[in-house]
Amino acid sequence: MNIRKLSELILDYTFPPSLYCICCGNIIDETRTYNLCDHCMEHMEWNFDEADFAKELQILKCVEYGIYGRTLIFSLKYKNKKYIARDIGKIMADRLAFSHVDFDLIVPVPLSPAKKSARGFNQSFLIGKYLSKETGKPVIENLLYRNRDTLPMRGLSPEERRQNIKGAISLDEKTFRKYKAGISGKKILLVDDIYTTGSTAAECARALNLTEPEAVIFLAFAGRDFA
Repeated sequence: MNIRKLSELILDYTFPPSLYCICCGNIIDETRTYNLCDHCMEHMEWNFDEADFAKELQILKCVEYGIYGRTLIFSLKYKNKKYIARDIGKIMADRLAFSHVDFDLIVPVPLSPAKKSARGFNQSFLIGKYLSKETGKPVIENLLYRNRDTLPMRGLSPEERRQNIKGAISLDEKTFRKYKAGISGKKILLVDDIYTTGSTAAECARALNLTEPEAVIFLAFAGRDFA
């Protein structure tokens, strides 16, 4: 273990995340909802509207993709603040309960091997793991995988995003065979950190449809307006 990692562990042990707002870092007490201060709770742009199940892919989000939601995601992904996934899992569980969404299992959006190796974890799986603890529903990490590298999505137009991700996500046949009885005919909750144009979610749903599920429901923590 290098010095930086050791220092982070010591700081997390000495100053638990519950002492600080996970968004802005202001001092809070352990009673604060989702470990957020009053200011960040007020400005998070919550989106607990009724579920939009009119489209082929059922979609939900917890917050708008604004500065506060983006701050949480960026801190988790790029600043290695993995404890934030625990609170996002709680937020997601409450979001699902609010709209009375029924599901049987959780599947995270897969990360490319290169990104996972560089980051050290898949943030969507980490969120899904904590959501699993909150809901009691199983999470299957490797049901989907990236079969090729893609360009970074940032800066691409919606059509460029669709072409970039098209055919890049596949169903892992070995994992499917292992868990087939608990997957086929079930309601799958597809989980990701961010929703922008829906290209990645649509590709994941396409692959998951090979399992012949009852339904695929997509849940993002932060999202732009659904088109």
